[in-house]
Amino acid sequence: MSEVHPLDCKACAAIDAFDGKIDGKVFNLDHWNISHERKHFASLRKKEDVVADRITKFAGSLNFIYIHAAWFGVWVAANVGVFGAAIKFDEFPFGLLTMLVSLEAIFLATFVMVSQNRQSARADLRAQVDFEANLQSLIWTVHVGYALNIDIEHVGELCRQAIEESRKTKEN
Repeated sequence: MSEVHPLDCKACAAIDAFDGKIDGKVFNLDHWNISHERKHFASLRKKEDVVADRITKFAGSLNFIYIHAAWFGVWVAANVGVFGAAIKFDEFPFGLLTMLVSLEAIFLATFVMVSQNRQSARADLRAQVDFEANLQSLIWTVHVGYALNIDIEHVGELCRQAIEESRKTKEN
C-alpha cells in the first residue's frame, strides 16, 4: 500500500479548506481550543473522590432525611424536657444543634462541589469523545461524497450556513 500525502486526495484538500485556512494540514484543530481532558480526568480520580461521591449520594437520599428528622426530633425533645430535666444539655434556641448542623452543611456542600467537579470532568471527557467521533464521521463523509461525485464545497457551504443560522436562533 503506497503512502498518499493527504492533500493529494481531493477529499482531504476539501477538509483542509473547511476550517477557512488552506495551510496544507488536513486538520488544523487550533480553532477548536481542545484541552487534554482525558489526562486531566485521570489525574482527578482519587480515593477521596470516591468517598465524596458516596457521601453525596447518601446526602441526596431519603434515608438521610429520615435519619436527620429522627435526630432533630430526639434532640429537641430531649432539650425541651420530654425525657426529664436532667437530660437537657442544649437549651432553647439550641445553639449547639445550630452549630453542628451548620458544620454539617459546610462539609456536605464541599462534598457536593467535589462530586460536581468530577461530573463536570466526566462530561468534558464525553464531549471530547463525541468530538473525535464527529471528526471520524466528517472524514468518512467527505471521502464518500467525493467518491459519489458530490460537490463537497457546495455541501460544506450549506453546512456552514445552517450552523450559522442555528447559532443565530440559539442567541435569540
